[in-house]
Amino acid sequence: LFAHDAGGFGLTGTDNVISCGSVVGASQVEINLGYEPQWILVKNASSAQDWWLVDNMRGLPVQDTSSAYNASNLRPNLSDAETTGFSIAPSATGFKANVLTASQTYIYIAIRRGPMKVPTTGTSVFATVARTGTGAAATVTAGFPVDMYLMQRRPTASFPNIVDRLRGNTRNIQTWQIDAESATTNTVTGFDNMTAVPVGADTDGYVNESGITYVNQMFRRAPSFMDVVCFTGTGSARTVSHNLAAVPELMIVKARANARNWIVYSASTGNAGHLILNDNSAYAANSADWDNTSPTSSVFTVGGNYTVNDLNAGMVAYLFATCSGVSKVGSYTGTATTKQIDCGFTAGARFVLIKRTDSTGDWYVWDTARGIVSGNDSYLLLNSTAAEVTNTDYIDTYSAGFEISSTAPAAINASGGTFLFLAIA
Repeated sequence: LFAHDAGGFGLTGTDNVISCGSVVGASQVEINLGYEPQWILVKNASSAQDWWLVDNMRGLPVQDTSSAYNASNLRPNLSDAETTGFSIAPSATGFKANVLTASQTYIYIAIRRGPMKVPTTGTSVFATVARTGTGAAATVTAGFPVDMYLMQRRPTASFPNIVDRLRGNTRNIQTWQIDAESATTNTVTGFDNMTAVPVGADTDGYVNESGITYVNQMFRRAPSFMDVVCFTGTGSARTVSHNLAAVPELMIVKARANARNWIVYSASTGNAGHLILNDNSAYAANSADWDNTSPTSSVFTVGGNYTVNDLNAGMVAYLFATCSGVSKVGSYTGTATTKQIDCGFTAGARFVLIKRTDSTGDWYVWDTARGIVSGNDSYLLLNSTAAEVTNTDYIDTYSAGFEISSTAPAAINASGGTFLFLAIA
């Protein structure tokens, strides 16, 4: 027995977690559930046809850059092994299908993606691991199901890049350049582990090359903390639904199939322009980015700029918000002296991202896996392939967040300069 429209869940206690319904087939059908599903069962009720079962643990990605679907499908009425390339994909508000025969009726059951509870500890949604590659199949432990995996080499060229569950483990996108996403080769082998990320022999060298040291940042989507949204650009101003359940304070948007800059929205710089993740440039005004409209707890607005809303192109957006005791998106004014940044934490930040907004400055990343201590703190850059820098002391420990050192350069603590940051406890 399966319920339908079962409310009583979520932040308001009214959210639905399951839908049983029907739809008439067509060449492209989009079913609006009001939420993103993690499990879908579909059956043609008009004629003899197999049952189709897809879920986001085995692989339920959105359309890739070739406009193909790639869901892993099981057919409960058959003993066959699963197949891939199946034509169902999730959206922020339901799912899309192009496998349904025209004019025939299909029934479906869809179950909502979790979690629906606001996290109370950073360790339940974020993990950072420093490790040495093995060149053979391995797992990188997070302690929770991972939705976004940011990886960087530490020596020589760092190649910062992202693989996420929503786009699928076979699609890699690099933060330091404008290139479109590309196919990975035996890097992240799936997102089917409840507590870790399985990695392969890694012929790309991004995450598990034998003898190479890496740092791995692992994120779980959760209300008020972080969300991932994929959408298709229209070339004109529009709203895009999300499931952050809070107002995004930091949004990072990239065209998947085309060579475009990574465009960044920050609440501290406003909705009239952008920063660029793959570049060290200062904030630049451009009303075509966000259509001079700030995001809400349910949607964000993109304008006509092709970098955030490329016509008929697949786009991906990474959204972050302040979650009490877990994460802090904020800004500060530099002093060129020691400065403590209060994030509301109790045991300090485990991850810190800093970018200067009023002038040029790189995108700096620190984490406790490599050391945030009262001494030298290793950092990497998201906008560069430069090797890890280990002999500087630019930030220090502070129980409520993190501390900016008086030795930090202008790109981190210029007197009178403005800076944005993302910190995670």
